[in-house]
Amino acid sequence: MMCLVVVNNGVLAQKKSSKLKPDIDLSFGVGTFYDDNILKYSEKYLERFMDNEDQGRFHIETYDDMIISTDANVTATFRFFGKLKTEIDVNGSYNHYAVNDVKSWGNFGFGLRQSITKKLDVKVFYDYIPEFYVRHFRDDDWTSVYGYTEEAFKPYIFSKDNFGAWADYTFFKNTDVRLYYYYSRYYHNEFYTEYDCKNNLYRIKITQPITKNFDIEGMYQFVTSDAKGYDGPGETKENSDDADATYVEDGFIFGLKWKMPRIKKRYHHLELETVIYNRYYQTDKPVEVDYLHAGRVDNNLRFYLTYYLSVSKALKFKAFYKWYGRDSGTTSPLNEQYVSDEKDYIQNQVGIEFTYKLGL
Repeated sequence: MMCLVVVNNGVLAQKKSSKLKPDIDLSFGVGTFYDDNILKYSEKYLERFMDNEDQGRFHIETYDDMIISTDANVTATFRFFGKLKTEIDVNGSYNHYAVNDVKSWGNFGFGLRQSITKKLDVKVFYDYIPEFYVRHFRDDDWTSVYGYTEEAFKPYIFSKDNFGAWADYTFFKNTDVRLYYYYSRYYHNEFYTEYDCKNNLYRIKITQPITKNFDIEGMYQFVTSDAKGYDGPGETKENSDDADATYVEDGFIFGLKWKMPRIKKRYHHLELETVIYNRYYQTDKPVEVDYLHAGRVDNNLRFYLTYYLSVSKALKFKAFYKWYGRDSGTTSPLNEQYVSDEKDYIQNQVGIEFTYKLGL
């Protein structure tokens, strides 16, 4: 009898120990891509850069660049609840601009994913961007002191906190529906604190196989952004003479995935996405006060083409092309041409990436 008790206790202890011992996966990625408009300049400013105009505005050597991207991810998978997985991950990435280091930036984050049932997963996560340089702008407060001189241009830099969660459920046999929520906080450097904001994003994405080799994807998202709208003591958004970048935005994504015939038993597939973002600025300030945002509407269009190849079980390859375009206008003829000249842009990116996954 004592032997049976000892054996049973040993088996229980072994099962408990196996639940606490995670499977560890490490992945490392390295890639490079070319960007032909790193600061998303309109034609107006591309021409001024080439003509060496606007002294103080341009703090780059070239308007295009080669970027080296690296990323790493560690995932620990537990099984606290039978066969249902619990995943904890930590990740980070860095983009180094070969010529214009001022644009280099990185981020890091972590998350917790839990399988609730065979069809339902949920995840919560956080990520942080310590510093992201947008470009130099002419600061209105400094312009009022120094006029239209080189000293009036100041760097526009922000940091970003992002808290998120999603729930993923498979309906019927293979209809995947995922609901997202993101809460983001943007903090700007001392020259542009009026642009500090809090954003809420709500998204639904549906993925549906239509044949053995083709999947289609549809997504809708809605964003609200509440900008601070003032930068001085005693001011409020309503009585300040600062920009108010508060906006709402609709977003749509349509995607197609093609699982191509295998190459020497290697899996590969092609993905195509069309992305539409329509942003509507909400400031109540007149054009004379907020000439950049009053009545402004941004129509953003993007195309992504990505090819994936499983070189081996551990090594993956990706090649991609991305096209970005923004058409900005306003509901007022007073600033319509100005906003268009300032904010319209076209951008192309093309690159490759390798990812290696190692299980411990």
